[in-house]
Amino acid sequence: MSIGAAVLTALVYAFVLAPIVVLVFSSFDTAPYFSFPPGGYSLHWYATAWQSAEYRDALGVSILLAATATLIAVPAGTAAAYALARATWRGRTVVQAILLSPLALPLIVWAIELMQFYARIGLSGTMLGLALAHTIIVLPFPVRIMLASFARIDPALEQAARTLGASPLRTFARVALPLAAPGLVISIAFAFLTSFNDVVVSSFIAGARSLTFQVRLYSQLRSQGVDPITLAIGAVLAAAIVLAAIVCERLFRWSRHV
Repeated sequence: MSIGAAVLTALVYAFVLAPIVVLVFSSFDTAPYFSFPPGGYSLHWYATAWQSAEYRDALGVSILLAATATLIAVPAGTAAAYALARATWRGRTVVQAILLSPLALPLIVWAIELMQFYARIGLSGTMLGLALAHTIIVLPFPVRIMLASFARIDPALEQAARTLGASPLRTFARVALPLAAPGLVISIAFAFLTSFNDVVVSSFIAGARSLTFQVRLYSQLRSQGVDPITLAIGAVLAAAIVLAAIVCERLFRWSRHV
């Protein structure tokens, strides 16, 4: 790598990581308002954020919601991806385009349409409706990732298992799925993080009893601006997501599957 390319790469990294660095350092400030550089360092705002019943309840809703959407979307997306990867029937590209369509349309469009549809069938403001909405927006990730994973598997291995008497289901469970395990783990991570970090869809669909953590945080920022509690929460979220990305990249090389 040339010196110019190295400098440009360093500048890009600095531009991307600078807001996170400011966020993390400011979250340890002792002042009751946002300031950088911090005048002192303390864990007081982290303890205050943890003691907030509203944030704890919203965090529980977000974790439950993300887990539910992941448990539905990943198996469904894996099955669909396997069918698409091994299928030769006409219309395969149309089905694939439909499954991946949430990636092409803005989330605000999905949110408005789902809100109107839920209002007609009585799911507006319910946890069930929110879970189904999150399943829709995260489904394309396991489909896309598992498609890439299954495409790397030699079909001859599955044909050999079928020749030895294995049923299609057993061939999938004992041959294809273990070979695609890294993609499966990455699909779970992507689905969970996408659901957990969603604000747009949740803002339209969530009711008072199913208010997610991100919506609660966004409402706090809009009503009271940036305060040390939101900085502490943001620092924890940023650290958790960066750590998850590093672990998945080191263990499973998830950049190859995306």
